[in-house]
Amino acid sequence: MAQNEYHVIPQGDRWTVTLHGVALAVFADMKAALNRAIDAAHQAGMAGHDAQVLIADTAQDPRTKWIFGLHPYPPTA
Repeated sequence: MAQNEYHVIPQGDRWTVTLHGVALAVFADMKAALNRAIDAAHQAGMAGHDAQVLIADTAQDPRTKWIFGLHPYPPTA
């Protein structure tokens, strides 16, 4: 099963959602980017792919934020 890791990355005053290193969308705030990444990961999961969302903190170290099949959709927080 293919692994889809959606990354939410800060870039200046914007937030970018990427998949396999390719930018999918840019948002003005983290929450909007995170919601889009979770929506995309959920769709991938529903199509039978392992999917998760990672978010980069200020040190650019990614941490897992949401995993298909483990966390609720839509997210509760």
